[in-house]
Amino acid sequence: MTRSGAPASAAAAPSRVRLGDTLTLFVEVVYDEMVNVNLPATLDLDPYFEEVRRSSSDERRTDGTRKRTYQVQLRAWELGDLRIPPIQVGYTAAGQQSWVVTNTVPVEVTGSLSDVDDKTALLGDTPPVALKSRDWRWPIALAAVLLVAIIALVAWRLLRKKPALQPAVQFVPPVAIKMKMTGPAERALAAIDALEQAGTCVDDPRAGYEALVGIMRTFATEQFGVPILDRTTDELLRSLGRHMPRPAHALARRWFARCDLVKYAAERPERDRSRRDLAGAREVVVEAVRPSAEAAHG
Repeated sequence: MTRSGAPASAAAAPSRVRLGDTLTLFVEVVYDEMVNVNLPATLDLDPYFEEVRRSSSDERRTDGTRKRTYQVQLRAWELGDLRIPPIQVGYTAAGQQSWVVTNTVPVEVTGSLSDVDDKTALLGDTPPVALKSRDWRWPIALAAVLLVAIIALVAWRLLRKKPALQPAVQFVPPVAIKMKMTGPAERALAAIDALEQAGTCVDDPRAGYEALVGIMRTFATEQFGVPILDRTTDELLRSLGRHMPRPAHALARRWFARCDLVKYAAERPERDRSRRDLAGAREVVVEAVRPSAEAAHG
């Protein structure tokens, strides 16, 4: 359940850093007295940023509410105009859980030769230096003659022996196995096809991506027995990491991150982007069941 009206915002300082330098992400959350708030244990920011450390501070406001400020130190590992994705903030009150997401945060990461710390890394031209080397031509020639002599001796001894007749071996071409989808995978692929034919992801992206993510969450719980009720994307991916094959889990992590930008950050994808996300969902389903399908045919 999402509390769309709950105030949560994010900002970065500085907003322009050099490659490998650190910046601080500030996440401010306003909440009532009887409410607990928290951030995910780990932030999914790979491969652009690495979380170094985090801290938080609370203050009571004049209207009786509280404000908590999280300070998350990040290290930038990619160049260019980047955006820190929305951060999920969890709320717990009276046994009920909900969450909101912050805004995306732009960060510019730069890098050039002027950033080199070692002042001796770039040196001027130096005069040529004469190099002394051994003459290996004669040793190489003698080794080649010896090798030819050994090969000739082995060939002569083999020719003296009459080879035994070997029975003809019939070549059997390999049989290609076509993987057939059944059960949860078959239902998920059929639902994705129907959603693509309806064109909802292009005409109404928010509703279309809500439906697409719902299909993938249903597939996850049916295929791997992972509960999805009131689970954030990070919690779902951590549970899937214990059951889903590693290549499929990596695809699923990147796919859910792209779709969350449309669901929670109100991005409006182009038609080609929607096609790629639909194709990416199919790829996650196929990779998720590939080992069990191959074992069944083996």
